[in-house]
Amino acid sequence: MTPRLQVSIEALEARSPFSGLRERDIDLLLCAELHACGGFANLLARRAGYPGSVFSGAWVSHTENDGESDLVVAFEAEGGLVLALVENKIAAQFQPEQGLRYVARAQRWSATEGISRVVTVLIAPDGYMSRTGAEAFEVRIPYEELSAALRGENDARSIFLAEALEAGVEALRRGYVMTPDDAVSGMWQACWEISRQVAPKLNFNRPGLKPRLSTWFHFRDAEGLSDLDWSRVVVVYKAERGQADLQFGATSVAQLSQRSEGILQPSMKVEPAAKSSSIRIIVPIVDFARAPEDQHQAIIEGLTSCEVLRSFFVMHREKLLSCDE
Repeated sequence: MTPRLQVSIEALEARSPFSGLRERDIDLLLCAELHACGGFANLLARRAGYPGSVFSGAWVSHTENDGESDLVVAFEAEGGLVLALVENKIAAQFQPEQGLRYVARAQRWSATEGISRVVTVLIAPDGYMSRTGAEAFEVRIPYEELSAALRGENDARSIFLAEALEAGVEALRRGYVMTPDDAVSGMWQACWEISRQVAPKLNFNRPGLKPRLSTWFHFRDAEGLSDLDWSRVVVVYKAERGQADLQFGATSVAQLSQRSEGILQPSMKVEPAAKSSSIRIIVPIVDFARAPEDQHQAIIEGLTSCEVLRSFFVMHREKLLSCDE
């Protein structure tokens, strides 16, 4: 082993596996734990009021018109399916009326045939439970309680999730919080509204509050791309740079140039993008410090170019992925 490689390994070993822990990381770990049908599934069923019910399925990030549920969990009970709509928080603030929108979704689902009950659930560090908005959730499970249950499973997978939850508790204790920025949040809202008119197939999900540096729009659920891992292919609107990208992960400029040879439109050019490459269209720059009303046409051009790239990918998918599939 070379000295240089040894230094790199030592640096990794000195680093916590939970550096930069995000709520969506916990979402996926929770979903995996549920599918393993261990202590978390039993705890959630019991706290929902249905001990002994059988776990049926769990899904990450389910979006509806009024917002997103971080997890949807199904249990089979005697009277039919019991659903849990789960919001997971580490430290980020509640979005406006977020708990009430969970309640509204629960009421809609409750009217569905075959579903006997829908319960709203908040999973967060205990110190989060006293925040305004937490009271809207019918069931509240502290990270600390869930961590103890997971450690009782005494297997490596559950203990890893327990340690991730404990890292989340520490993050809240240190005072980390995502601070929303009014101007950026307003720009996201305006872009979402415009996209519904000019580029509905991008499937731009209704945004919540956003921090100051959140100026890139990743259309992970765009029609024709949603079946692919977004780290592999995604449409990205880099609004503050004036770029609309069809981005290919782990793909060099040479590879993408070869795949797109003879099919690029005049407005498109292959460009490097970090550890990936993109087919790019230059669009007007959007200034997130200015009112969206003053930049309406620029936003339209940017979103329209994103739709052009989406349509281009769908039309040439086989050729553009020729080395992958």
